Amino acid sequence: MRRFLFTILLAAGFSASAAAQPSYTLAECLEQAVSHNRSLANARTDVAMAAEDEAVAFTHFFPSLSLGATGFVAAKDLMRTEMDLSGAAAAYGPALEQMGLAIPERYAVSMMKKGYMADAIATQPLYAGGQILTGRKLAALQSEVRRLQLQMSERDLKQNVTEYFWQIASLRTNVATLDTALHQLEAVHRYTGDYVRAGMTHRNALLQIELKQQEMLSQRLQLANADALLRLVLAQLCGLEPESFDIAFGGIGMEACPRPETLFVSPAEAVETRVELALAERNVASQRLQERLERGKLLPSLAVGAAGMYQHMELGGGMDNMKNANLVGFATVSVPLTDWWGGRHSLRKVRLAREKAENDRQDAREQLQTDILSAWNSLTEGYAQIEVAERSVSAADENLRLTIDEYRAGTIAITDYLDAVTLYTQAHNRLTEAMAEYQTRQAAYRSKTR
Repeated sequence: MRRFLFTILLAAGFSASAAAQPSYTLAECLEQAVSHNRSLANARTDVAMAAEDEAVAFTHFFPSLSLGATGFVAAKDLMRTEMDLSGAAAAYGPALEQMGLAIPERYAVSMMKKGYMADAIATQPLYAGGQILTGRKLAALQSEVRRLQLQMSERDLKQNVTEYFWQIASLRTNVATLDTALHQLEAVHRYTGDYVRAGMTHRNALLQIELKQQEMLSQRLQLANADALLRLVLAQLCGLEPESFDIAFGGIGMEACPRPETLFVSPAEAVETRVELALAERNVASQRLQERLERGKLLPSLAVGAAGMYQHMELGGGMDNMKNANLVGFATVSVPLTDWWGGRHSLRKVRLAREKAENDRQDAREQLQTDILSAWNSLTEGYAQIEVAERSVSAADENLRLTIDEYRAGTIAITDYLDAVTLYTQAHNRLTEAMAEYQTRQAAYRSKTR
């Protein structure tokens, strides 16, 4: 008996430790998950990165400007030559000699040992086969795709949080059901002990009750362990520390289980709001832009520009340094000719990719309608399970009440009472699980139709 009481206190310790943690309602868990989940944070980063790509694509409309400078110092003068003055020496040599001058037969000239050059070139594309505009549209479309993927990630995260929340709530309610049954067993154990001492029944009845108590305590410990594991997973989804996390719920009742008819949305209407269909539409648009981009690569391109240049050369040899500044305007036309050889096949490839994307879009629409219909069937089935479980609970409660009265009157054996206890816990657990499952199915249906 002492061992039994110690086990009860040990099991109760799980609930006490959980109750000591800060508690979060389902709405608060969803809020925490959206704000702190790491996977969702990465999805937001992808959106920000796509926005930067879109900004980069916009800059391609502006002129490109490049600056360059070159300086050099040569080991020897870059321009070196020798001049043949033998003819001049023969013609004017005698006269110059009288003046004390002389003309050499060969004269070496060298210059440009060092200097520097600088240039600035600005180019403005006027036409590039539509590639610049198409590239910007493609970047904007990719940015929109990232935002849609973020919405889908947030939706899936909320669904996972909802499922784990109600799984924990179901376990907690099952623990409460076991506690109620254990309390009844303890009462039956007391007056069965009185019957044994009075010689009204065998001690075997007392042992069977104690075995049932141990079995239910074992189930309670298993539920407590599962509770701890699920709380760990839910805390991670919410971005919270597991040791400072618990859920708060006011029980599972029919007031939180509206009839499916009040939630119905036509699959044909609901499919138009699905993120998956929007992504399939964007995929078709992306392939169309890719087709334009490939076609643009095969068209001529036109650009205009201006270049400013400055040169400073140190000539040497007693000559003045050479300085030169100039401004040049230019226009370029590029016509791809050989690109058409492989470009035609690339263009056909992207056209086939567009046709595939259109097929995928239609397939996605049909699959989404099937998915919505499946979610509706699951919802109606879940509500029917609740109704069946409710009738089972009513029958199990009445059966347990009658069995207790009959056992106390001595008209039935202890095994009949223990069977009634088993049916009671099973019926209540099935109802709890059915209601918790209905909550997750309800959340799933709403997310697929809203």
